[in-house]
Amino acid sequence: MSLMERLKALELIYENTPIGVVALDGGGRFFVFNLSAEELTGEKRERFLGRTLAEARSQGMLASWLSLPCPFKGYTDRRGDRNLLVNCFLLGEIGGGKARVYLIEDISRLEAVSEELNRAKQLNAEIVAILESSYDELFVVSSDGIVIRVNNQAAERFYGKKASELIGRNVRDLEREGIFYPSITDQVLKTRARYDAIQRTITGKVLMVTANPVLDDQGNVVRIVANSRDMTELNELRQKLDRSERLNRQYQSEINKLKEKGNLLEDIVAYSREMLKNIDLAEKVAGVDSTVLVLGESGVGKDVMAKLIHRMSPRRDESFVEINCGAIPETLLESELFGYEPGAFTGARKEGKIGQIELAGGGTLFLDEIAELSLHLQVKLLKVIQDRKFTRVGGSQPIPVDVRIIAATNRDIRKMVNEGSFREDLYYRLNVIPLEISPLRQRREDIAPLIYFFMDRLNRRYGMEKRIGAGVMDLLINYSWPGNVRQLENLIERLLVTSDGPEIAVDDLPEEFHAGLKEESPRIILTGVLPLKEAVGQLEVQLINMALNRLKTAEAAGELLGVHPTTLMRKLKKKSHQ
Repeated sequence: MSLMERLKALELIYENTPIGVVALDGGGRFFVFNLSAEELTGEKRERFLGRTLAEARSQGMLASWLSLPCPFKGYTDRRGDRNLLVNCFLLGEIGGGKARVYLIEDISRLEAVSEELNRAKQLNAEIVAILESSYDELFVVSSDGIVIRVNNQAAERFYGKKASELIGRNVRDLEREGIFYPSITDQVLKTRARYDAIQRTITGKVLMVTANPVLDDQGNVVRIVANSRDMTELNELRQKLDRSERLNRQYQSEINKLKEKGNLLEDIVAYSREMLKNIDLAEKVAGVDSTVLVLGESGVGKDVMAKLIHRMSPRRDESFVEINCGAIPETLLESELFGYEPGAFTGARKEGKIGQIELAGGGTLFLDEIAELSLHLQVKLLKVIQDRKFTRVGGSQPIPVDVRIIAATNRDIRKMVNEGSFREDLYYRLNVIPLEISPLRQRREDIAPLIYFFMDRLNRRYGMEKRIGAGVMDLLINYSWPGNVRQLENLIERLLVTSDGPEIAVDDLPEEFHAGLKEESPRIILTGVLPLKEAVGQLEVQLINMALNRLKTAEAAGELLGVHPTTLMRKLKKKSHQ
Protein backbone atom coordinates (compact mmCIF):
# COMPACT_ATOMS: atom_id res chain seq x y z
CA MET A 1 0.00 0.00 0.00
CA SER A 2 1.40 3.40 -1.04
CA LEU A 3 1.82 6.31 1.33
CA MET A 4 -1.12 8.12 -0.25
CA GLU A 5 -3.34 5.05 0.15
CA ARG A 6 -2.37 4.77 3.80
CA LEU A 7 -3.14 8.44 4.38
CA LYS A 8 -6.54 8.05 2.76
CA ALA A 9 -7.26 5.00 4.89
CA LEU A 10 -6.23 6.88 8.01
CA GLU A 11 -8.45 9.78 7.00
CA LEU A 12 -11.42 7.44 6.55
CA ILE A 13 -10.84 6.02 10.01
CA TYR A 14 -10.72 9.29 11.93
CA GLU A 15 -13.52 10.82 9.86
CA ASN A 16 -15.90 7.96 10.78
CA THR A 17 -14.94 7.44 14.42
CA PRO A 18 -17.52 8.61 17.03
CA ILE A 19 -14.65 10.26 18.96
CA GLY A 20 -13.85 13.86 18.10
CA VAL A 21 -10.28 14.30 16.79
CA VAL A 22 -8.60 17.75 16.65
CA ALA A 23 -4.86 18.04 15.82
CA LEU A 24 -2.54 21.08 15.73
CA ASP A 25 0.99 21.15 14.34
CA GLY A 26 4.03 22.60 16.08
CA GLY A 27 3.05 26.10 14.99
CA GLY A 28 -0.44 25.86 16.49
CA ARG A 29 -2.17 25.44 13.14
CA PHE A 30 -5.14 23.05 12.82
CA PHE A 31 -4.55 20.21 10.35
CA VAL A 32 -7.18 17.67 11.59
CA PHE A 33 -10.78 18.47 12.57
CA ASN A 34 -13.10 15.47 11.99
CA LEU A 35 -16.89 15.37 11.70
CA SER A 36 -17.36 14.08 15.27
CA ALA A 37 -15.32 17.01 16.63
CA GLU A 38 -17.52 19.35 14.62
CA GLU A 39 -20.70 17.77 16.06
CA LEU A 40 -19.42 17.65 19.67
CA THR A 41 -17.98 21.19 19.81
CA GLY A 42 -20.60 22.91 17.68
CA GLU A 43 -17.84 24.54 15.58
CA LYS A 44 -17.56 24.39 11.78
CA ARG A 45 -14.24 22.84 10.86
CA GLU A 46 -13.84 25.04 7.76
CA ARG A 47 -13.09 27.92 10.13
CA PHE A 48 -10.15 26.07 11.70
CA LEU A 49 -8.43 23.81 9.19
CA GLY A 50 -5.20 25.49 8.06
CA ARG A 51 -5.57 28.29 10.60
CA THR A 52 -4.52 29.03 14.16
CA LEU A 53 -7.03 29.55 16.94
CA ALA A 54 -6.40 33.29 16.86
CA GLU A 55 -6.97 33.39 13.12
CA ALA A 56 -10.23 31.50 13.52
CA ARG A 57 -11.25 34.02 16.16
CA SER A 58 -13.04 31.33 18.26
CA GLN A 59 -13.90 32.06 21.85
CA GLY A 60 -15.76 28.74 22.32
CA MET A 61 -14.84 25.65 24.24
CA LEU A 62 -11.72 25.03 22.13
CA ALA A 63 -10.07 28.07 23.67
CA SER A 64 -10.29 26.54 27.15
CA TRP A 65 -8.69 23.27 26.07
CA LEU A 66 -5.88 24.83 24.07
CA SER A 67 -4.88 27.01 27.01
CA LEU A 68 -3.98 23.89 29.04
CA PRO A 69 -0.46 22.47 28.84
CA CYS A 70 -0.42 19.24 26.85
CA PRO A 71 -0.41 16.35 27.58
CA PHE A 72 -3.38 15.94 29.96
CA LYS A 73 -6.13 13.42 30.63
CA GLY A 74 -9.63 13.51 32.00
CA TYR A 75 -10.55 17.12 31.38
CA THR A 76 -14.36 17.47 31.46
CA ASP A 77 -16.43 20.20 29.95
CA ARG A 78 -20.22 20.17 30.49
CA ARG A 79 -22.21 22.00 27.83
CA GLY A 80 -26.01 21.81 28.15
CA ASP A 81 -27.08 18.17 28.43
CA ARG A 82 -23.69 16.96 27.27
CA ASN A 83 -20.64 16.15 29.32
CA LEU A 84 -17.45 16.01 27.21
CA LEU A 85 -14.25 14.26 28.21
CA VAL A 86 -11.05 15.62 26.58
CA ASN A 87 -7.59 13.99 26.51
CA CYS A 88 -4.50 15.60 24.93
CA PHE A 89 -1.47 13.72 23.54
CA LEU A 90 1.81 14.98 22.01
CA LEU A 91 2.89 13.73 18.61
CA GLY A 92 6.20 13.99 16.84
CA GLU A 93 7.74 17.03 15.10
CA ILE A 94 5.25 18.52 12.64
CA GLY A 95 5.46 22.13 11.44
CA GLY A 96 8.52 23.09 13.43
CA GLY A 97 7.44 21.80 16.81
CA LYS A 98 5.57 19.16 18.79
CA ALA A 99 2.19 18.44 17.27
CA ARG A 100 -0.81 17.98 19.57
CA VAL A 101 -3.94 15.82 19.18
CA TYR A 102 -7.13 16.23 21.21
CA LEU A 103 -9.55 13.30 21.60
CA ILE A 104 -13.10 14.33 22.58
CA GLU A 105 -15.76 11.88 23.90
CA ASP A 106 -19.39 12.40 24.91
CA ILE A 107 -19.66 10.53 28.24
CA SER A 108 -23.28 11.55 28.92
CA ARG A 109 -24.57 8.20 27.64
CA LEU A 110 -21.95 6.29 29.61
CA GLU A 111 -23.03 8.12 32.75
CA ALA A 112 -26.66 7.16 32.08
CA VAL A 113 -25.67 3.53 31.52
CA SER A 114 -23.53 3.61 34.65
CA GLU A 115 -26.40 5.07 36.65
CA GLU A 116 -28.79 2.42 35.29
CA LEU A 117 -26.27 -0.29 36.16
CA ASN A 118 -25.97 1.05 39.68
CA ARG A 119 -29.75 1.05 40.01
CA ALA A 120 -29.86 -2.54 38.74
CA LYS A 121 -27.19 -3.55 41.27
CA GLN A 122 -29.11 -1.83 44.04
CA LEU A 123 -32.36 -3.52 43.00
CA ASN A 124 -30.64 -6.91 42.86
CA ALA A 125 -29.20 -6.32 46.32
CA GLU A 126 -32.65 -5.43 47.63
CA ILE A 127 -34.18 -8.57 46.08
CA VAL A 128 -31.45 -10.76 47.59
CA ALA A 129 -32.00 -9.07 50.98
CA ILE A 130 -35.75 -9.69 50.73
CA LEU A 131 -35.24 -13.35 49.80
CA GLU A 132 -32.78 -13.90 52.62
CA SER A 133 -35.05 -12.20 55.17
CA SER A 134 -37.97 -14.51 54.30
CA TYR A 135 -38.59 -17.08 57.03
CA ASP A 136 -40.28 -19.40 54.55
CA GLU A 137 -38.13 -21.15 51.99
CA LEU A 138 -37.95 -19.69 48.46
CA PHE A 139 -36.54 -22.34 46.14
CA VAL A 140 -35.89 -21.43 42.49
CA VAL A 141 -35.14 -24.17 39.93
CA SER A 142 -34.34 -23.95 36.21
CA SER A 143 -36.28 -25.87 33.56
CA ASP A 144 -33.65 -28.62 33.59
CA GLY A 145 -33.88 -29.07 37.36
CA ILE A 146 -30.83 -27.08 38.46
CA VAL A 147 -31.13 -25.16 41.74
CA ILE A 148 -30.62 -21.46 40.97
CA ARG A 149 -31.44 -19.83 44.28
CA VAL A 150 -32.49 -20.77 47.80
CA ASN A 151 -32.45 -18.55 50.85
CA ASN A 152 -29.70 -19.63 53.23
CA GLN A 153 -31.67 -19.34 56.48
CA ALA A 154 -34.35 -21.77 55.32
CA ALA A 155 -31.80 -24.15 53.71
CA GLU A 156 -29.92 -24.57 56.99
CA ARG A 157 -33.15 -24.96 58.98
CA PHE A 158 -34.85 -27.45 56.63
CA TYR A 159 -31.92 -29.46 55.24
CA GLY A 160 -29.00 -28.76 57.56
CA LYS A 161 -27.03 -27.43 54.58
CA LYS A 162 -25.89 -24.02 53.38
CA ALA A 163 -27.49 -22.57 50.27
CA SER A 164 -24.11 -22.77 48.48
CA GLU A 165 -24.19 -26.57 48.92
CA LEU A 166 -27.52 -26.77 47.05
CA ILE A 167 -27.17 -24.12 44.34
CA GLY A 168 -25.96 -25.66 41.07
CA ARG A 169 -27.17 -29.15 42.07
CA ASN A 170 -29.90 -31.06 40.22
CA VAL A 171 -33.06 -31.56 42.30
CA ARG A 172 -33.31 -35.17 41.13
CA ASP A 173 -29.86 -35.88 42.60
CA LEU A 174 -30.88 -34.16 45.85
CA GLU A 175 -34.00 -36.35 45.95
CA ARG A 176 -31.96 -39.53 45.42
CA GLU A 177 -29.66 -38.49 48.28
CA GLY A 178 -32.65 -38.05 50.57
CA ILE A 179 -32.16 -34.29 51.03
CA PHE A 180 -35.89 -33.93 50.37
CA TYR A 181 -38.63 -36.19 49.06
CA PRO A 182 -40.49 -36.08 46.79
CA SER A 183 -39.21 -33.59 44.20
CA ILE A 184 -42.07 -31.73 42.51
CA THR A 185 -40.10 -30.30 39.57
CA ASP A 186 -41.17 -32.99 37.09
CA GLN A 187 -44.84 -32.56 38.01
CA VAL A 188 -44.72 -28.78 37.39
CA LEU A 189 -42.84 -29.28 34.11
CA LYS A 190 -45.49 -31.78 33.04
CA THR A 191 -48.58 -29.72 33.95
CA ARG A 192 -47.10 -26.20 33.60
CA ALA A 193 -49.40 -25.27 36.47
CA ARG A 194 -49.26 -24.70 40.22
CA TYR A 195 -48.64 -27.83 42.26
CA ASP A 196 -48.98 -28.42 46.02
CA ALA A 197 -47.27 -31.25 47.87
CA ILE A 198 -46.02 -32.42 51.25
CA GLN A 199 -42.24 -33.00 51.41
CA ARG A 200 -40.05 -34.72 53.97
CA THR A 201 -36.46 -33.58 54.44
CA ILE A 202 -33.27 -35.23 55.60
CA THR A 203 -33.59 -33.43 58.95
CA GLY A 204 -37.06 -34.88 59.57
CA LYS A 205 -38.97 -31.74 58.70
CA VAL A 206 -42.39 -32.04 57.06
CA LEU A 207 -42.87 -29.20 54.58
CA MET A 208 -45.94 -27.89 52.80
CA VAL A 209 -44.66 -26.87 49.35
CA THR A 210 -46.40 -24.75 46.71
CA ALA A 211 -44.58 -24.59 43.36
CA ASN A 212 -45.45 -22.22 40.51
CA PRO A 213 -44.03 -22.25 36.96
CA VAL A 214 -42.58 -19.15 35.29
CA LEU A 215 -43.46 -19.25 31.58
CA ASP A 216 -41.90 -17.50 28.61
CA ASP A 217 -43.85 -15.94 25.73
CA GLN A 218 -44.20 -19.35 24.06
CA GLY A 219 -45.64 -20.94 27.22
CA ASN A 220 -42.49 -22.91 28.05
CA VAL A 221 -41.40 -23.32 31.67
CA VAL A 222 -38.18 -21.37 32.26
CA ARG A 223 -38.18 -21.32 36.06
CA ILE A 224 -39.98 -23.06 38.91
CA VAL A 225 -40.45 -21.01 42.08
CA ALA A 226 -41.39 -23.01 45.18
CA ASN A 227 -42.44 -21.71 48.58
CA SER A 228 -42.06 -24.10 51.53
CA ARG A 229 -43.25 -23.85 55.11
CA ASP A 230 -42.60 -26.11 58.09
CA MET A 231 -45.89 -27.84 59.00
CA THR A 232 -44.80 -28.11 62.65
CA GLU A 233 -44.41 -24.36 62.81
CA LEU A 234 -47.80 -23.97 61.15
CA ASN A 235 -49.38 -26.06 63.91
CA GLU A 236 -47.71 -23.89 66.55
CA LEU A 237 -48.99 -20.78 64.79
CA ARG A 238 -52.45 -22.29 64.74
CA GLN A 239 -52.34 -22.91 68.49
CA LYS A 240 -51.25 -19.30 69.07
CA LEU A 241 -54.10 -18.16 66.88
CA ASP A 242 -56.51 -20.30 68.87
CA ARG A 243 -55.35 -18.67 72.10
CA SER A 244 -55.91 -15.23 70.59
CA GLU A 245 -59.35 -16.19 69.37
CA ARG A 246 -60.35 -17.43 72.82
CA LEU A 247 -59.69 -13.95 74.21
CA ASN A 248 -62.41 -12.68 71.87
CA ARG A 249 -64.76 -15.63 72.31
CA GLN A 250 -67.56 -13.59 73.88
CA TYR A 251 -67.61 -11.27 70.86
CA GLN A 252 -67.33 -14.05 68.28
CA SER A 253 -69.74 -16.63 69.69
CA GLU A 254 -72.85 -15.33 67.93
CA ILE A 255 -70.94 -14.85 64.66
CA ASN A 256 -69.61 -18.41 64.87
CA LYS A 257 -73.12 -19.73 65.44
CA LEU A 258 -74.33 -18.00 62.30
CA LYS A 259 -71.37 -19.37 60.35
CA GLU A 260 -72.08 -22.89 61.62
CA LYS A 261 -75.69 -22.68 60.50
CA GLY A 262 -74.57 -21.84 57.00
CA ASN A 263 -71.81 -24.42 56.88
CA LEU A 264 -73.32 -27.60 55.48
CA LEU A 265 -70.14 -29.57 56.07
CA GLU A 266 -69.58 -28.52 59.67
CA ASP A 267 -69.62 -32.13 60.97
CA ILE A 268 -67.71 -33.64 58.06
CA VAL A 269 -63.93 -34.01 58.11
CA ALA A 270 -62.85 -35.59 54.84
CA TYR A 271 -59.44 -35.64 53.17
CA SER A 272 -59.39 -39.17 51.76
CA ARG A 273 -60.52 -39.82 48.20
CA GLU A 274 -63.23 -42.24 49.36
CA MET A 275 -64.88 -39.72 51.70
CA LEU A 276 -64.67 -36.91 49.16
CA LYS A 277 -66.45 -39.19 46.67
CA ASN A 278 -69.13 -39.92 49.26
CA ILE A 279 -69.68 -36.20 49.89
CA ASP A 280 -69.92 -35.60 46.17
CA LEU A 281 -72.50 -38.41 45.88
CA ALA A 282 -74.44 -37.04 48.87
CA GLU A 283 -74.61 -33.63 47.19
CA LYS A 284 -75.92 -35.21 43.98
CA VAL A 285 -78.69 -37.27 45.66
CA ALA A 286 -79.72 -34.47 48.04
CA GLY A 287 -81.68 -32.72 45.32
CA VAL A 288 -83.97 -35.70 44.70
CA ASP A 289 -86.18 -37.84 46.94
CA SER A 290 -84.63 -41.20 46.05
CA THR A 291 -84.17 -43.58 48.99
CA VAL A 292 -80.57 -43.87 50.16
CA LEU A 293 -79.02 -46.88 51.91
CA VAL A 294 -75.92 -45.93 53.92
CA LEU A 295 -73.61 -48.88 54.59
CA GLY A 296 -70.62 -49.14 56.86
CA GLU A 297 -69.21 -50.47 60.11
CA SER A 298 -70.42 -49.17 63.44
CA GLY A 299 -68.96 -45.76 64.27
CA VAL A 300 -68.00 -44.64 60.76
CA GLY A 301 -70.50 -41.77 60.77
CA LYS A 302 -73.54 -43.06 58.88
CA ASP A 303 -75.81 -40.71 60.83
CA VAL A 304 -73.58 -37.73 60.00
CA MET A 305 -73.85 -38.55 56.30
CA ALA A 306 -77.65 -38.83 56.55
CA LYS A 307 -77.86 -35.40 58.23
CA LEU A 308 -75.62 -33.95 55.54
CA ILE A 309 -77.94 -35.20 52.79
CA HIS A 310 -80.93 -33.67 54.63
CA ARG A 311 -79.17 -30.29 55.14
CA MET A 312 -78.31 -30.09 51.43
CA SER A 313 -81.80 -31.11 50.27
CA PRO A 314 -84.87 -28.94 49.55
CA ARG A 315 -86.31 -30.44 52.77
CA ARG A 316 -83.62 -28.76 54.91
CA ASP A 317 -86.13 -26.49 56.67
CA GLU A 318 -88.37 -29.42 57.65
CA SER A 319 -87.87 -32.10 60.32
CA PHE A 320 -85.03 -34.60 60.41
CA VAL A 321 -86.33 -37.53 62.47
CA GLU A 322 -83.90 -40.26 63.50
CA ILE A 323 -84.86 -43.61 64.96
CA ASN A 324 -82.56 -46.51 65.84
CA CYS A 325 -84.40 -49.68 64.91
CA GLY A 326 -82.07 -51.83 66.98
CA ALA A 327 -82.39 -49.80 70.18
CA ILE A 328 -86.17 -50.14 70.60
CA PRO A 329 -87.85 -53.43 71.53
CA GLU A 330 -89.84 -54.91 68.68
CA THR A 331 -93.08 -54.70 70.70
CA LEU A 332 -92.73 -50.91 70.93
CA LEU A 333 -91.08 -50.21 67.59
CA GLU A 334 -94.27 -50.50 65.54
CA SER A 335 -96.14 -47.92 67.60
CA GLU A 336 -93.04 -45.74 67.70
CA LEU A 337 -92.83 -45.76 63.90
CA PHE A 338 -96.50 -45.63 62.92
CA GLY A 339 -98.18 -44.18 66.00
CA TYR A 340 -101.49 -45.49 67.37
CA GLU A 341 -105.12 -44.54 67.76
CA PRO A 342 -106.74 -43.91 71.20
CA GLY A 343 -107.32 -47.18 73.04
CA ALA A 344 -105.40 -49.20 70.49
CA PHE A 345 -103.95 -51.46 73.19
CA THR A 346 -103.68 -51.79 76.94
CA GLY A 347 -101.58 -48.97 78.38
CA ALA A 348 -101.99 -46.78 75.31
CA ARG A 349 -102.55 -43.06 75.77
CA LYS A 350 -106.18 -41.97 75.69
CA GLU A 351 -105.42 -39.35 73.09
CA GLY A 352 -103.35 -41.72 70.96
CA LYS A 353 -99.84 -40.95 69.66
CA ILE A 354 -98.28 -39.61 66.47
CA GLY A 355 -95.55 -41.88 65.08
CA GLN A 356 -92.08 -40.92 63.86
CA ILE A 357 -93.08 -41.37 60.20
CA GLU A 358 -95.84 -38.82 60.59
CA LEU A 359 -93.59 -36.45 62.54
CA ALA A 360 -91.09 -36.57 59.67
CA GLY A 361 -93.76 -35.50 57.17
CA GLY A 362 -92.32 -32.98 54.71
CA GLY A 363 -88.81 -33.78 55.95
CA THR A 364 -86.48 -36.77 56.25
CA LEU A 365 -86.83 -40.02 58.21
CA PHE A 366 -83.51 -41.68 59.08
CA LEU A 367 -83.86 -45.38 59.97
CA ASP A 368 -80.61 -46.46 61.57
CA GLU A 369 -79.85 -50.20 61.95
CA ILE A 370 -82.61 -50.98 59.43
CA ALA A 371 -81.50 -54.63 59.32
CA GLU A 372 -82.92 -55.10 62.86
CA LEU A 373 -86.52 -54.65 61.64
CA SER A 374 -88.71 -57.73 61.98
CA LEU A 375 -90.23 -59.20 58.82
CA HIS A 376 -93.62 -57.94 59.97
CA LEU A 377 -92.43 -54.34 60.17
CA GLN A 378 -90.50 -54.73 56.94
CA VAL A 379 -93.80 -55.35 55.16
CA LYS A 380 -95.39 -52.24 56.67
CA LEU A 381 -92.37 -50.08 55.84
CA LEU A 382 -92.42 -51.37 52.25
CA LYS A 383 -96.02 -50.16 51.88
CA VAL A 384 -95.07 -46.71 53.17
CA ILE A 385 -92.31 -46.45 50.54
CA GLN A 386 -94.52 -47.78 47.72
CA ASP A 387 -97.84 -46.06 48.48
CA ARG A 388 -96.67 -42.99 50.47
CA LYS A 389 -99.35 -43.93 53.00
CA PHE A 390 -99.43 -45.62 56.40
CA THR A 391 -101.96 -46.74 58.98
CA ARG A 392 -101.63 -46.16 62.71
CA VAL A 393 -101.76 -49.11 65.10
CA GLY A 394 -105.42 -49.73 65.86
CA GLY A 395 -106.51 -47.52 62.98
CA SER A 396 -108.24 -48.29 59.70
CA GLN A 397 -107.79 -45.12 57.66
CA PRO A 398 -104.59 -44.76 55.61
CA ILE A 399 -102.78 -41.46 56.20
CA PRO A 400 -100.83 -39.94 53.30
CA VAL A 401 -97.30 -38.84 54.10
CA ASP A 402 -94.59 -36.98 52.17
CA VAL A 403 -91.30 -38.17 53.60
CA ARG A 404 -87.82 -38.90 52.29
CA ILE A 405 -86.32 -42.12 53.76
CA ILE A 406 -82.64 -42.71 54.43
CA ALA A 407 -81.71 -46.09 55.93
CA ALA A 408 -78.43 -47.35 57.36
CA THR A 409 -76.94 -50.61 58.59
CA ASN A 410 -73.63 -52.10 59.62
CA ARG A 411 -74.66 -55.61 58.60
CA ASP A 412 -74.30 -57.51 55.32
CA ILE A 413 -77.87 -56.90 54.24
CA ARG A 414 -77.39 -58.67 50.89
CA LYS A 415 -76.42 -61.82 52.81
CA MET A 416 -79.52 -61.43 55.01
CA VAL A 417 -81.67 -61.34 51.86
CA ASN A 418 -80.10 -64.61 50.70
CA GLU A 419 -80.72 -66.12 54.13
CA GLY A 420 -84.36 -64.98 54.13
CA SER A 421 -84.11 -62.69 57.18
CA PHE A 422 -84.60 -59.51 55.15
CA ARG A 423 -87.18 -59.01 52.42
CA GLU A 424 -85.70 -58.77 48.96
CA ASP A 425 -88.36 -56.35 47.70
CA LEU A 426 -87.69 -53.97 50.62
CA TYR A 427 -83.96 -54.27 50.04
CA TYR A 428 -84.33 -53.11 46.46
CA ARG A 429 -86.64 -50.28 47.55
CA LEU A 430 -84.05 -49.08 50.07
CA ASN A 431 -80.99 -49.68 47.92
CA VAL A 432 -81.93 -47.23 45.17
CA ILE A 433 -78.75 -45.25 45.91
CA PRO A 434 -76.18 -47.12 48.02
CA LEU A 435 -73.58 -45.03 49.85
CA GLU A 436 -70.83 -47.05 51.54
CA ILE A 437 -68.50 -45.49 54.12
CA SER A 438 -65.14 -47.24 54.47
CA PRO A 439 -63.77 -48.03 57.95
CA LEU A 440 -61.25 -45.55 59.35
CA ARG A 441 -58.33 -47.99 59.01
CA GLN A 442 -58.82 -47.95 55.23
CA ARG A 443 -58.72 -44.14 54.95
CA ARG A 444 -55.85 -43.16 57.21
CA GLU A 445 -55.55 -39.76 55.48
CA ASP A 446 -58.62 -38.74 57.52
CA ILE A 447 -57.18 -39.70 60.94
CA ALA A 448 -54.90 -36.70 61.55
CA PRO A 449 -57.50 -34.11 60.37
CA LEU A 450 -60.13 -35.79 62.58
CA ILE A 451 -57.77 -35.65 65.57
CA TYR A 452 -57.15 -31.94 65.06
CA PHE A 453 -60.90 -31.37 64.57
CA PHE A 454 -61.83 -33.15 67.82
CA MET A 455 -58.93 -31.53 69.72
CA ASP A 456 -60.07 -28.11 68.60
CA ARG A 457 -63.72 -28.69 69.42
CA LEU A 458 -63.04 -30.27 72.84
CA ASN A 459 -60.43 -27.66 73.79
CA ARG A 460 -63.06 -24.99 73.15
CA ARG A 461 -65.73 -26.91 75.01
CA TYR A 462 -63.63 -27.43 78.14
CA GLY A 463 -61.61 -24.20 77.97
CA MET A 464 -58.32 -26.03 77.49
CA GLU A 465 -55.27 -25.48 75.25
CA LYS A 466 -53.86 -28.99 75.01
CA ARG A 467 -52.00 -30.34 71.99
CA ILE A 468 -50.71 -33.65 70.63
CA GLY A 469 -47.14 -34.46 71.69
CA ALA A 470 -44.25 -35.89 69.68
CA GLY A 471 -44.72 -39.50 68.56
CA VAL A 472 -48.40 -39.67 69.55
CA MET A 473 -49.75 -38.84 66.10
CA ASP A 474 -47.85 -41.70 64.42
CA LEU A 475 -49.23 -44.22 66.91
CA LEU A 476 -52.77 -42.95 66.42
CA ILE A 477 -52.49 -43.00 62.62
CA ASN A 478 -51.14 -46.56 62.56
CA TYR A 479 -53.78 -47.95 64.97
CA SER A 480 -56.51 -50.21 63.48
CA TRP A 481 -59.52 -48.34 65.04
CA PRO A 482 -62.09 -51.16 65.26
CA GLY A 483 -64.59 -48.61 66.65
CA ASN A 484 -63.86 -46.17 63.82
CA VAL A 485 -64.56 -42.41 64.16
CA ARG A 486 -66.70 -42.83 67.28
CA GLN A 487 -63.84 -44.63 69.05
CA LEU A 488 -61.39 -41.95 67.92
CA GLU A 489 -63.56 -39.11 69.22
CA ASN A 490 -64.08 -40.84 72.57
CA LEU A 491 -60.34 -41.50 72.94
CA ILE A 492 -59.42 -37.87 72.20
CA GLU A 493 -61.89 -36.67 74.83
CA ARG A 494 -60.50 -39.17 77.32
CA LEU A 495 -56.89 -38.09 76.65
CA LEU A 496 -57.80 -34.42 76.85
CA VAL A 497 -59.48 -34.84 80.23
CA THR A 498 -57.09 -37.30 81.90
CA SER A 499 -53.66 -36.18 80.63
CA ASP A 500 -51.45 -33.93 82.76
CA GLY A 501 -49.79 -30.84 81.38
CA PRO A 502 -50.41 -28.96 78.14
CA GLU A 503 -49.28 -31.84 75.88
CA ILE A 504 -50.70 -35.34 75.39
CA ALA A 505 -47.73 -37.73 75.61
CA VAL A 506 -47.20 -41.31 74.44
CA ASP A 507 -47.49 -42.53 78.04
CA ASP A 508 -51.04 -41.12 78.19
CA LEU A 509 -52.24 -43.58 75.52
CA PRO A 510 -54.01 -46.81 76.52
CA GLU A 511 -51.99 -50.01 76.60
CA GLU A 512 -53.08 -51.26 73.17
CA PHE A 513 -51.38 -48.27 71.51
CA HIS A 514 -47.99 -49.14 73.04
CA ALA A 515 -47.73 -52.45 71.20
CA GLY A 516 -45.93 -50.73 68.33
CA LEU A 517 -43.20 -49.44 70.69
CA LYS A 518 -42.13 -52.83 72.08
CA GLU A 519 -39.16 -53.66 69.92
CA GLU A 520 -38.20 -56.88 71.73
CA SER A 521 -40.91 -58.91 69.99
CA PRO A 522 -42.76 -56.75 67.45
CA ARG A 523 -45.99 -58.18 66.10
CA ILE A 524 -47.90 -57.36 62.92
CA ILE A 525 -51.67 -57.15 63.41
CA LEU A 526 -53.82 -57.83 60.35
CA THR A 527 -57.30 -56.33 60.12
CA GLY A 528 -58.29 -57.76 56.77
CA VAL A 529 -57.29 -59.99 53.85
CA LEU A 530 -55.50 -58.50 50.84
CA PRO A 531 -53.02 -59.73 48.21
CA LEU A 532 -49.66 -60.70 49.72
CA LYS A 533 -47.66 -58.36 47.46
CA GLU A 534 -49.85 -55.40 48.40
CA ALA A 535 -49.59 -56.28 52.12
CA VAL A 536 -45.77 -56.40 51.94
CA GLY A 537 -45.76 -53.05 50.12
CA GLN A 538 -47.96 -51.38 52.73
CA LEU A 539 -45.82 -52.81 55.53
CA GLU A 540 -42.65 -51.42 53.89
CA VAL A 541 -44.14 -47.94 53.65
CA GLN A 542 -45.32 -47.99 57.29
CA LEU A 543 -41.92 -49.18 58.56
CA ILE A 544 -40.06 -46.56 56.52
CA ASN A 545 -42.35 -43.75 57.69
CA MET A 546 -42.11 -44.90 61.30
CA ALA A 547 -38.30 -45.05 61.13
CA LEU A 548 -38.07 -41.61 59.47
CA ASN A 549 -40.40 -40.04 62.03
CA ARG A 550 -38.46 -41.52 64.92
CA LEU A 551 -34.87 -41.02 63.70
CA LYS A 552 -35.37 -37.92 61.52
CA THR A 553 -32.73 -38.74 58.86
CA ALA A 554 -32.67 -41.17 55.95
CA GLU A 555 -29.19 -42.42 56.98
CA ALA A 556 -30.27 -43.32 60.52
CA ALA A 557 -33.55 -44.85 59.33
CA GLY A 558 -31.71 -46.90 56.70
CA GLU A 559 -29.26 -48.19 59.31
CA LEU A 560 -32.14 -49.24 61.60
CA LEU A 561 -33.98 -51.04 58.79
CA GLY A 562 -30.81 -52.54 57.31
CA VAL A 563 -31.04 -50.88 53.90
CA HIS A 564 -29.10 -48.13 52.15
CA PRO A 565 -30.68 -44.64 52.53
CA THR A 566 -30.99 -44.34 48.74
CA THR A 567 -32.83 -47.67 48.56
CA LEU A 568 -35.09 -46.58 51.41
CA MET A 569 -36.08 -43.32 49.69
CA ARG A 570 -36.52 -45.08 46.34
CA LYS A 571 -38.96 -47.58 47.89
CA LEU A 572 -40.92 -44.76 49.50
CA LYS A 573 -41.03 -42.85 46.20
CA LYS A 574 -42.13 -45.94 44.27
CA LYS A 575 -45.01 -46.64 46.64
CA SER A 576 -46.19 -43.02 46.53
CA HIS A 577 -46.50 -43.21 42.72
CA GLN A 578 -48.53 -46.45 42.77
